[in-house]
Amino acid sequence: MGDFLDTADNLWRSGNVRGVEDSFQKVFQGISELQQVHSKSQLDIQNVESVFAAFEMGRTLKKFGGYSLDQIGELAKAMRQVIVHTIQTTLKLPVQGQRAVEPPPYKDFVRLVSYLRGEASPPSDVAIITFNYDMAIDYSLYINRISVNYSLEEDKSLSGIPLLKLHGSLNWARCSVCNQVIPWLLSDYFKEYSWNIFHGDNIKYVTLGIGSHLKSYAHCSKDKNVDEEPVIVPPTWNKTQYHETLSNVWSRAAEELSDAENIFAIGYSLPMSDAFFRYLYALGTVGRTTLKRFWVFNPDRSGQTESRFRELLGPGAQARFRYFPEPFSGSIGIIENKFPGRR
Repeated sequence: MGDFLDTADNLWRSGNVRGVEDSFQKVFQGISELQQVHSKSQLDIQNVESVFAAFEMGRTLKKFGGYSLDQIGELAKAMRQVIVHTIQTTLKLPVQGQRAVEPPPYKDFVRLVSYLRGEASPPSDVAIITFNYDMAIDYSLYINRISVNYSLEEDKSLSGIPLLKLHGSLNWARCSVCNQVIPWLLSDYFKEYSWNIFHGDNIKYVTLGIGSHLKSYAHCSKDKNVDEEPVIVPPTWNKTQYHETLSNVWSRAAEELSDAENIFAIGYSLPMSDAFFRYLYALGTVGRTTLKRFWVFNPDRSGQTESRFRELLGPGAQARFRYFPEPFSGSIGIIENKFPGRR
């Protein structure tokens, strides 16, 4: 999300933030306040993760420039609304005929997942661990009739491919009655919302507004009883206040890493600030399973991403490590070629 804030700023300046203008204004005023930081320390105010983390830490420390406590408290909420609106507006689902299909390159990604689970010899169990909030993978799996298991509950018998969204998701809401984090599954969402897609209307794409529609989602009763704000966790090192909310997801991710024979990191740059993933990997990979591959796919050719991953790995994993300066789309074929199909 390197250009996320630029995209959000363009949406705001072009008037495409109807209904959430106040949130966009608060976020960019907060970024302006952060510019004063540069005189005494280094902070990447062009990066949405750094800014989101700064807003969250400001609330924890009860200090953010000249802001009052009430103003500080509003910043993180405003950032969540900006994230929701920007992601939903920019994630475009292509329309083919009367059907919205997978955004590229997720069609190939889902094909790879299906291939590994059924056609490869031997077939492999697959788990998807992601830091993304968006619904690209969720929708792509849904239209290919592949059920998902978000692992928000402790029940490990639930079916579906593990889709572990470590920072939350646009379709997760907290129920104000039972206080549980509840996913609004797309199969249920589309019973209430749909697109008007007809031949001849020249509609090239549609967007998925599930994060903005949470206000109409009910869980424990027929009345609306979930928070309107999606469960989105800031990428700060200190996630203790979210432990009760997402501990089952994080625990399942650690379990999957422990059992993994192959780990493929696609598009993740392992920023220096992400101590959370470093501990998740270090503690999660403790197990008896022999690691066959730890492959990283990232278009960064500077050597910085590769160096950070090499520093993360122990001697055994180092021998299994390979770095590919490839984008998401370039990783699919490389992975598939290493798993022969059935004869």
